[in-house]
Amino acid sequence: MVTYVSLGLLFLFVMISIFNYRSRRRKAPSPEQLNKLVFSILKSGGQRDRE
Repeated sequence: MVTYVSLGLLFLFVMISIFNYRSRRRKAPSPEQLNKLVFSILKSGGQRDRE
């Protein structure tokens, strides 16, 4: 009986961990988004040097 309770608690813990992992997972940016980000960083960096 104790074994079944332990297995049940372990199963619940694993399910909660998987749910938390999936809810916190970030999507990787697409190449187009990366290009826009790099361009905006370079553009803003150039403006800071001029001021």
